[in-house]
Amino acid sequence: MKMLLGLIAALMLVSAHAEELKFGDLNYFLKQGQMNLAANAVMGNETSRFNQAQEVEVDGYFVGATFSYALNDNLNAFVGLDYLHDVRTDIAADHFNTSGMQNPKLGANLRLLNQNDAGFNFDVGAMLTVKLMDRDLGNASAPQKDGDLLNSTTSNHAEHRHTLDLNARVGKKWNEANEVYFLGGVTYHHAGDVNDLGSDSKVPYESSMDLKAAAFYQYRPVNEFMMTLGLSGTRYGEFDGEGVLGNKFTTTSHIDFEFLFNAKYLIYENFIAKFMMGQDKRSNYEVQSGSTDLLKVDRRQSFNYGLGVDFLF
Repeated sequence: MKMLLGLIAALMLVSAHAEELKFGDLNYFLKQGQMNLAANAVMGNETSRFNQAQEVEVDGYFVGATFSYALNDNLNAFVGLDYLHDVRTDIAADHFNTSGMQNPKLGANLRLLNQNDAGFNFDVGAMLTVKLMDRDLGNASAPQKDGDLLNSTTSNHAEHRHTLDLNARVGKKWNEANEVYFLGGVTYHHAGDVNDLGSDSKVPYESSMDLKAAAFYQYRPVNEFMMTLGLSGTRYGEFDGEGVLGNKFTTTSHIDFEFLFNAKYLIYENFIAKFMMGQDKRSNYEVQSGSTDLLKVDRRQSFNYGLGVDFLF
């Protein structure tokens, strides 16, 4: 919170000269009655190692779409849906595939302050991810079984519980070409369970909480072309669960960082095509049962790239 207040104060010292916010800007906010449809397809690769022996790789396609509608100039609501397509998990010499729709997202964003009046933009947002059906974890060892949800020990794209995300964002476009955007937030994961197809049983998980922060800079040398650099960090909170034999376990907290690069081109005044790339640096963590280490996960990295479109109407 102190960091966020410091950023707000720094932005207030910048000239209050008004800059028009345009479609494609980081700080752009939908005006009343406007609708936005954004979609992307990303090729992702995640690698890690179990107990300093087993190499694990998750590789496949991640597709997502979000539809937003502005109820007024300061409030918009959105729905989103992600789909995993033929995502392959290799564990040593074994593998399984994961495909299927993921939990839908519902949310809203509220602009409390805008830079033309206050010298900076200040937004708050909330997003609910809803688990509508039982989710299945695939199994690599014989008999191989494919699932519709990735395992949280091998991928950051796994979400098998209800979640509530709250965030605050502050930003400013200080001239025609340059703008910044900062974000801080918290994600609460409700207790839930998942079907383990390897043991044909449910694995329950307790609730947990994550913290995140991010900073973005965008350069728009001409109206049609934009480049964005970003750095985000997420502290995944410790959470407890129960194994198939009734043994309780704890997954320790850890921090993951991601560097982002986006290039966007304004094809028409209401249509943007974009290229996205991300590189993660992830920390090690452990799964423990009492004083015993059940699993040590290290050498965690991720790389992704893809294409997307953004349509305003």
